[in-house]
Parts: sequence; C-alpha cells; structure tokens
Amino acid sequence: MRIWKSGVLGALTALGSFASLGACSTDTLGPEPMVPMAGTASGGVPAATAGASGVAGNQPSSGSGATATAGSSASTGGASGGSASGGGGGGSGGDSTRHDHCEHGESADPRDPSLATPSRPDVFTATNGDVDLALPKAVLDWMDERVWKQSHDAWHNVRRCGGGGLPGADTSVCKNKEFVPENQECENAEDGYEFLVMHRHMMIALRQAFPQHQELFAGFPTFPYEAKDVPTQWQSRFGTGWTQQILDTAKKLEAIEDNLAEFPTEGDLGKFIQCSTMSNGASSIHGALHFKWVVNDSPNSLGKQPVNIGNFMFWKLHGWIDTIWQRYRVAKGLTDSEPKLAEALLDQCREMHQLGRLIDPDLVQDPGGPLPVEHGAFHETVRPAFERICAGCHSESSPEAKMPLGGHISSADIVKSLVNVPSFSGGQFQRVVPGQPSQSWLYLKAANMAASAGCTGAMCRTQAMPPGATADRTMTANELAALSKWISDGAPAPTP
Repeated sequence: MRIWKSGVLGALTALGSFASLGACSTDTLGPEPMVPMAGTASGGVPAATAGASGVAGNQPSSGSGATATAGSSASTGGASGGSASGGGGGGSGGDSTRHDHCEHGESADPRDPSLATPSRPDVFTATNGDVDLALPKAVLDWMDERVWKQSHDAWHNVRRCGGGGLPGADTSVCKNKEFVPENQECENAEDGYEFLVMHRHMMIALRQAFPQHQELFAGFPTFPYEAKDVPTQWQSRFGTGWTQQILDTAKKLEAIEDNLAEFPTEGDLGKFIQCSTMSNGASSIHGALHFKWVVNDSPNSLGKQPVNIGNFMFWKLHGWIDTIWQRYRVAKGLTDSEPKLAEALLDQCREMHQLGRLIDPDLVQDPGGPLPVEHGAFHETVRPAFERICAGCHSESSPEAKMPLGGHISSADIVKSLVNVPSFSGGQFQRVVPGQPSQSWLYLKAANMAASAGCTGAMCRTQAMPPGATADRTMTANELAALSKWISDGAPAPTP
C-alpha cells in the first residue's frame, strides 16, 4: 500500500477533524519489515504471543480504561492502554523506547483472565426467536476502544470509491482522495492480497490481546458443508445448504495443494475468495459465508459490515479463509518470516490505525505518562512548527520512516532520532548534521531545496515536504530560520 500511505498520511491535516495534525514528511521511506513471526496457531495464523512480531489494529483513546499489567509485553516502553509498564513512556529516567503495537504486537489485555474458560461466545436472541452469537463483551469493548468496527468498515469502503460497492455502503471517506487506495476492491490481485493480509493482522492482534482465549478467533477446521459443521445455534438456519457454485468453490479451496496452477499468486487466491466472478463479491464464497446466518436485529449482525467483526461467525469464516491461504503458502514454499508478508502486515496495521484516527481524532497508539519539562531552542522554537505541520505523519504512534517529530514524545527523543542519523530517502545525506543546515536533509526538504542538493544513490526523494501542502501547512520563513539556526548552533538537545 505504498501509494496509499504516501497520500493518506499527508492528507490528515486537510480534514476538519485533524486540525492539530500535519502533512509534513521529511523521510518517506516505508516502515522496516517486522522480524519473523514465530509459530502457527490454529487457523493458520502465526501464533499470537505478547510481544511477538504480529500486528495489531488501533489503540484506545485516552481514558478508555484498558491498561495492561506490567510485564505483559516484550517492550520496555511504559504506556497505558495496551502497553506494558516499565519504561519512561518518553519521560525522563529509564528506557525511552516506545511500544509500537504495529511492530511489536499487542499486549495481553488485563480482561483476558476474567473471560469464561473454556471460551464461549455471548448469545443474542432476536424478537423473532433467531439466535446469534457475538464475541464476549470484554472483546467487544477492546474493539470499541480502538474504533475497530468503524475502521474495518472504512477499510472496505475506501476500496469501493470507484463504484461497485454494496448497497448502503458509507463511501463518504472517498471525498478525501488521498485515502483512496490505488487497488480498488476486486480490481486486481494486489487488492486480493491486501484482503488476506488485513484480516490476518486482525486475527493476530486479537490472539495477542486475549492469549488465554485464542479459540474465540479460530476458524472452521474445514468448510461447513453441513449444518452439523456449525455451532448449534446456527444449525436451524442452515436451510437447503449451498448452491452448486459455492460447493464447487469450497471443494477447490479445500484441495488447494492440487489447484495451485489456478492461482499464480497469493493475490489471485485472495481475489477469487473475496470476489469470485462478480465485481462486488456478492457471489463469492466470502460473501456466501457472510450472508448465510444473518440475524438482522443483532447488534453484531454478520451481514452488516459496520458491526460484523463483533460476530463470532466472522472469525470462524475468516479463520477458515486464512487456513486455506496458509496452506497455499506452505505448498508454494513461502514462510512466515518472508519480508514481503511482514511488510504487508505492518502496512495494513498502519492503514487501519490511520483510518481509526480519521474516525476518532483522540485515538492514540500507546498513551504514555507525563512528558518531562524541557527547555532550549529546539523545544521552544523548532518543535512548535513540527507539531503544527508534521505530527500527523510523524507522530510517536506510527511515525513515517521511524522519525517522530511530534505527539506524545519528549523533545530529547525527537532530537535523538534526527542528529547524525542517516536519511534513508536522502542518499548520502543525514537527517541533521550539527552546524550545517545545507547538509541536513530535514532542512533541505522543509526549505524545498532538496532537488538541487545533489542527492546521489537509489533512494533520493527530493520533493518538498509536506507534499502538496497549502501555504498555511508549510513552514513559514521565521520557522525555517529557527530550524536553520538550531542546526547552525550545533543542534543541541533540550535541557531539563
């Protein structure tokens, strides 16, 4: 999703609800691949252990009340709302490393031990007597704190901006062109790959957050050909079964190792599962599974995209799809440590988080403790401009190019990520060279001087930052002068 990322992150400040965020990006290299994922849990998804290199979705808004216990994550960055305690959270004294759920995985949720064992879904009975199954309230609360339902809905709808979406789909996000992916739904194999990856990242996140109840998110072991293959509550609504088309599709997928030639790439497989022969996916096996057991009155109805991830069956069917995909990968000799997959999982986590922030501007990735009191030229004269312009793309929660420029992070940590640090998108340049603004890629990009700076090498992205910004979203002459002076004076770190 590289094209999406470079546009959507730069678009955040253009939205009315993002007045405090900016479009600055001085180092537009994509995130580094995650380290290899270890193990495989049921359903084909890499095992979800706290701190493993899976990905997770959005983190809760401040004050959501979801606070992990100490030691629940491998990260030392102390933060509430799903991050382990033990570090400084950007404060003074202690490790200032921040827990990034997209790179390091979700922390175990403190509500996990309180869920029923063995795991069981909650039961909903409609006025007509139909019974539906939902995830336990603690899991639904975890999702709501991270705006997961709305983010998942937006993820699909933003891929329907070219038409072909389901009736009633909310495509209002499409008015923000920078949010629209190049690969629209069912358009090509790349969209099929993103479909598979995004749902896998959600499964990994849930299994990390609720490690004692991972079976809640396990898929059907095989396709549910008969009523006996589904939970008792749904058996009465199995009806006459499946159409011949769906049965043929299921048999083909269950024998995926014998049908590799039909799917040259993983994306081709994903497109076939999601879309089949119709552009809107209505006749696909994915759609058939979704609409087989719909209870319209259910607050987590499987047929209503804005809420369906709260349905127990959602994870049964997507877990089965993921199992088929995993079997395909094994048959093709692909491993969970493959860099392409690791990077794609990270991309999907980032995208879902940014969509969540569009929906809820108060959404944070890992809310931390109080920041230290700081003084000095950078903190007082340079950082305010970064907060105004750049923090949307370079916040502490999901910074482009691992280069935070604002948000809940100390100025000392920002300076540490800039001074004498190589610029991955600036060839031979470093981000900030003390005493030399003209050799500092950060300043050259902000001042629109990068194109004439003589960058050499394969990674020379010389466009001014922020890209395509209006006059009020670029650094003023005074702000540029303050940045230049701070660098000229040796780029000193802030003082307490």
